[in-house]
Amino acid sequence: LIPQGRTSQNAVVYMEESAPTPAAAETAEAGAYPEAALALVEKSSAVRKIAVFLPVTDEQLEDVPQVESYINNRLSFFLRQRLDSQVLNGNGTAPNLRGILNTSGIQTQAKGADPAPDAVYKAIVKVRLNGRAEPDAVVVHPNDWQNIRLLRTADGLYIWGNPSESGPERIWGLPVVQADSLSAGTALVGDFAGHSQLVLRRDVEVQVGFVNDDFTKGKQAVRADMRAAFVVYRPSAYCTVTGL
Repeated sequence: LIPQGRTSQNAVVYMEESAPTPAAAETAEAGAYPEAALALVEKSSAVRKIAVFLPVTDEQLEDVPQVESYINNRLSFFLRQRLDSQVLNGNGTAPNLRGILNTSGIQTQAKGADPAPDAVYKAIVKVRLNGRAEPDAVVVHPNDWQNIRLLRTADGLYIWGNPSESGPERIWGLPVVQADSLSAGTALVGDFAGHSQLVLRRDVEVQVGFVNDDFTKGKQAVRADMRAAFVVYRPSAYCTVTGL
């Protein structure tokens, strides 16, 4: 959903863009070129570390086949699960990343008396008109998507298609990404691929060592961590939907 990049620094300096003035137009031979405008502000996103460890015994590592790879995979999953939450909800105060929902300049659309699908569509339009971007996904809490997915007509037919239908979940033509790290009652519409980036200083790394008197107790600690920064290039390319 979000493109990745790399950095060798402890912070990423980037230019945040408000809605541009494209100005491109047909131009006569030898005529003056129309001048475009970009409102750019220099920003910086600090690299933050996400970490976790798991104590294990020597016997667990020795006696259970493939347990080491299983633990490594689980710890990596825990890190990426937390990273997902930070990308959405991080408040930007060290050691947190600043997530999309706490980025100044994103748009919002209240559900109000609208049906939930209508509110989502209005958010899509805001991203297109005000953000001058093309939304590529809708992130929603599983409970909220359940409520939308189970909507029925007065005669009991599912509005969002027959339960036997296969394929990815979609709303108004956009892929639906279910995320339990997003608060129930709030959805997020955005151009994730075009206007945000996860910048890795170091990808997931797993190490094994001893803590305090672990060595004399036949115990080891498996730790995993990663370092990354998160960047939103154009906040107006995102719109929350509240009150679902």
